[in-house]
Amino acid sequence: MKQSARTLSCGIAVMAVLGIGLSVVIAGPAQAAPSAPSWDDVRAAKADTAQAQSTVDELSSRLQTLQDAADRAQVTELQAGQTYALASSQQQDAQATLDDLSAQAKRAKSKADDSAQQVAGLVVELSRTGGGDLSTTMLIDAQDSKDLLYRVGTMSHLSERSATVLAEAQADQNTVDAIAAQQSSATKALAKATEATKRALDDANATAASAQARVQKEQDQQDEVLQQLAYLKGTSVATETAYWNAQQAKQAEAELASKTSTTGSDDGTSGTTSPTKSSSGGGASTTPSKPSASTPAKSSTPSTAAKPSTPSTPAKALTPSTPAKPSTPVTTPTTPTAPSTPSKAAGAIAYARAQIGEPYVFGGAGPDQWDCSGLVMMAYSSQGIATGGHNVVWQYNHFQSIGRLVPLSQRQPGDILFYSSNGTASGGYHDSIYTGNGMMVEAAKPGVGVVERAVWTPSQLLPYVARPSGSL
Repeated sequence: MKQSARTLSCGIAVMAVLGIGLSVVIAGPAQAAPSAPSWDDVRAAKADTAQAQSTVDELSSRLQTLQDAADRAQVTELQAGQTYALASSQQQDAQATLDDLSAQAKRAKSKADDSAQQVAGLVVELSRTGGGDLSTTMLIDAQDSKDLLYRVGTMSHLSERSATVLAEAQADQNTVDAIAAQQSSATKALAKATEATKRALDDANATAASAQARVQKEQDQQDEVLQQLAYLKGTSVATETAYWNAQQAKQAEAELASKTSTTGSDDGTSGTTSPTKSSSGGGASTTPSKPSASTPAKSSTPSTAAKPSTPSTPAKALTPSTPAKPSTPVTTPTTPTAPSTPSKAAGAIAYARAQIGEPYVFGGAGPDQWDCSGLVMMAYSSQGIATGGHNVVWQYNHFQSIGRLVPLSQRQPGDILFYSSNGTASGGYHDSIYTGNGMMVEAAKPGVGVVERAVWTPSQLLPYVARPSGSL
């Protein structure tokens, strides 16, 4: 959906969920916006040329303050979404573990049954030949194969071959028992993870509903300021909206250009990892190069932006998509594989743009509902490129591990931007695809969905971006 002002997106909170070790930090109220000029003030300023510019500046300042407050408020939703994603991945891992144990149990039970059949055959054979003190009554009296093994094991006269057959059968039965115990533990772990996921989703939906009320208030005030600016300057709301969007993109690009990468180790506590050079000589330099950024010009005839409707309470994702299990993050990226053709970045951008207007749903990964990492994952999956799974932190760690991180200052269209609450990969809570000139396409938040907008809050971006395709 289109916003009448720069699409409002992403305050600060880390939602807690039992079992994933995150602490609760709820953002305090945003700083109050400056007192708004009334319509009487605006009308008076329009009649007074000397006062008009001062009022335009005052309104522009208020517009920026409202935007900043809205951005801070919406971060809470994205962090809640990442908390849900972590809980969901734990549930999926627990389910995968149980499924694997169930398959093992089935194979072990089949093998143990075959072994027990051999022991039963041994009983019959020895009873016929008078060997040992075995009797076919054991086959009748034994309650099950486990009981039969016990009875045979108590016999005093067993040949070497008989003892070997019995030992193998007992080992097979022990395997069945061990896997059964693991299954019991895995079943409990799955139940615990499922409950944690449910709580995380409920918390995320509650956080979204609360944040939307605050953000809608900021949006309504922004709409009024844009109307006042249009009246004062003798233009249209569409023109002022387009100019505001262009100014936001220009400002974002300037902030991005001013950020420089710092080399350090990513141990989860401080700093970020500096990518290493590839053996082919196409690695990232630790000295950022100056980006080439064009400055958006004021458009005389911008397209009309529709006023957004009041966001609705996000739909509950009953069955989240299953992410791929991530590889263990490494602290020093390895040599990257041969890069894909640069056109794949354009293909990923085109895929993401094709989803604009579709809704945001926690855990969504298409085909018509998305969360941030789900959109990034599927955009590059459409180009045959893996991203490391359906999780912001997993995706950053994946590209770090294959040596495809480059400094933010060297960003290019198609690179993946990562937002973090603590300046490290471990605090990652949102990602998006950079489209150039201070713009990005993202699955923004419940009630907004997929949009292309100016990069918001550059101060919370990690100093490295992922470049899934093209030269480093």
